[in-house]
Amino acid sequence: MGLALATAFCFSGVSCSLISETGPLKDSITGGSDGYQLIEVRSRADLPSQNRVYKAAKVPPSIKGQGYSDRIRARDSLTFVITDLAEQSPFFSKGSSFLFGPLETPEDGRVNIPYVGEIQIIDQTLSEASATVEERTKLVSNTAQVSVTRKDRFPRTANVVGEVRKPGPIPLEQSGLTSLDLLAAAGGPEKADYLFNYNLRRGGVDYLFDYEGFRKNPFVIEEGDLLTVTTDVSNRFHVMGAINRPVTVEFPVPNPTLADAIGAATGLDEKRSDPSGVFVFRKGEPDLVFTFDMKNPAVLPLMQRFPMRGEDIVYITEAPLTRWNRMITQILPITVSQAAGTAVRYVN
Repeated sequence: MGLALATAFCFSGVSCSLISETGPLKDSITGGSDGYQLIEVRSRADLPSQNRVYKAAKVPPSIKGQGYSDRIRARDSLTFVITDLAEQSPFFSKGSSFLFGPLETPEDGRVNIPYVGEIQIIDQTLSEASATVEERTKLVSNTAQVSVTRKDRFPRTANVVGEVRKPGPIPLEQSGLTSLDLLAAAGGPEKADYLFNYNLRRGGVDYLFDYEGFRKNPFVIEEGDLLTVTTDVSNRFHVMGAINRPVTVEFPVPNPTLADAIGAATGLDEKRSDPSGVFVFRKGEPDLVFTFDMKNPAVLPLMQRFPMRGEDIVYITEAPLTRWNRMITQILPITVSQAAGTAVRYVN
């Protein structure tokens, strides 16, 4: 009798509007709206054309050339070793060689060697510098032999900042160091590389890459380059409604499917969900709403092929019985199951 009165009370329209709801009903979505286009997915022909499209940005042009070179540059610390067995030579040193240095190479590349004078050695290899100095030294002593060695050098660096494991300056002391090498030297991104954007600043100009563009187009790093790694906020979707764990999910793979999305929320809530009311809301011109009936076995493979895009909303509607039970619970002081249990105890 109480159930009948509650039902009649609700149907009278007096209090049904006060019953809480967790989201739109299936019928209210499939009924259509001027605000979106409804697409019922029943075959491959109903699937959207593609996932998110990753693309390459323009590769930054070279400004300073190779990031690393073995040639002598400013601030290199050099030692000049002059060996001469002729006792009359000013470079003679019994039992050892004549050493000059270590000497820091000045910005103009000109070094002044005793008895020899000023010599330009910038941008030469060590062997070329040895030959240059030896040629000049033989004007003083034709028996002298010269070797130029590098003791140390001021490192040229590029910098990596943002969401990497080891941000900071990276020495460019390796020939042909590429953008991928630079990222690896910084420990790589904190999470999967496809969840990030990569911005390379060179010469005051920014070059933006998504993960695939960055990965497929490595380029040589130069001194002063700045690589910034930031989260790509478009690589996420939202799962809500009658689901076990409503959540905002970062892409679990570079090109996720609807099956991945539902799996990320640990599946449908069996007690509350309506498997025939699975929807994907997608922003666009126009906005689209895709609907799936999981009670139809032919639809399940389509969910594995349906491409998710950034900021999609997956919404699972509640089963009609769930809403009915909640309505009864709010109207009656006790639930039907509690009433049945009370009746059994009373009879016993």
